[in-house]
Amino acid sequence: MKLSFSRYTSIGLVVVIAIIGLVWGFNFLKGRNLFVKENTYSAIYGRIDGLEKSSAVMLNGLKIGQVRDIKFLNDNSGKIIVDFAIKDEIKLNDSAVALIVSMDLMGTKSIELIQGKSTKYHKIGDTLKSKLEFSIKDQVSIQMLPLKLKAEELMLSLDSVLAVFTYIFNENTKDNISKTFTSIKMTIQNLEKTSVSLDTIMQTEKGKLSRIFSNIELISSNLRNNNEQISLILTNFSNISDTIVKADIGKTIRNANKALSDIDLMLGKIKRGEGTIGMLANNDTLYNNLETATLNLNKLLIDIQKNPKRYAHFSLFDFGGNSVDKEKKETKN
Repeated sequence: MKLSFSRYTSIGLVVVIAIIGLVWGFNFLKGRNLFVKENTYSAIYGRIDGLEKSSAVMLNGLKIGQVRDIKFLNDNSGKIIVDFAIKDEIKLNDSAVALIVSMDLMGTKSIELIQGKSTKYHKIGDTLKSKLEFSIKDQVSIQMLPLKLKAEELMLSLDSVLAVFTYIFNENTKDNISKTFTSIKMTIQNLEKTSVSLDTIMQTEKGKLSRIFSNIELISSNLRNNNEQISLILTNFSNISDTIVKADIGKTIRNANKALSDIDLMLGKIKRGEGTIGMLANNDTLYNNLETATLNLNKLLIDIQKNPKRYAHFSLFDFGGNSVDKEKKETKN
């Protein structure tokens, strides 16, 4: 009986030890250590991008815990609450952030705890601030965005170049380009001919050009030698211009304008027949009378020259007689 009890006891102990070992091993494989005290915290995310249970929780690159549970909130908001456990000796201040990051290029996710500068600490079970790091895809997209933009610009440039090539290799464009190069060739030939002609002229007229330059040099020398006289002439011109400026030219111009106005007024009166000159210019009768009187006066003067005795008679006794009475007496005799 004693032996049987001992055997059952041994079997029970083995079974218990096996169960304990199995539980411990299962938890160990899941990353849990039953012999280490842990504290549990939570964080709420809009999305977790592949974060799983048993994913590592890191602090400054060191694993300090793992994700315990992932589930949706009960408020139908679609947000996800993640529970994770960390070692008991790790204290999180109330500004700490639970950031989901990628651990490798394969996209394995973990939670990176970022401590803040606050001196107050979270209580066990508190919900931390959450944040999601850009995924590898997002980071690659951000890094590739400038390259993508440059590639698009390059494609546009290539498209423009292809359009130019298409335009150039058009038949009409080929003809135009050929004509253009022909014109350029002719222009160059004309320039060469012009250059040869200029060279010939320079060689032929070398003596004349030399004399021209000599004359120019002589003129410049004369100008240098007569610099004082030229300065004096310019000073005199300046004095004359100052005198003209100081003179009352405005008054002279006003007087001239007044004289011209008076002349215009006088010409207007003459044209309208006002005054003696106007009547002479416009009245033919007065003009004819004056002309007749002038002719008669001229005849009288001629007759006086020919027969002065008719008009001049001197008598010592008869001062009252005149030439006409004497002419009548002579006629009677």
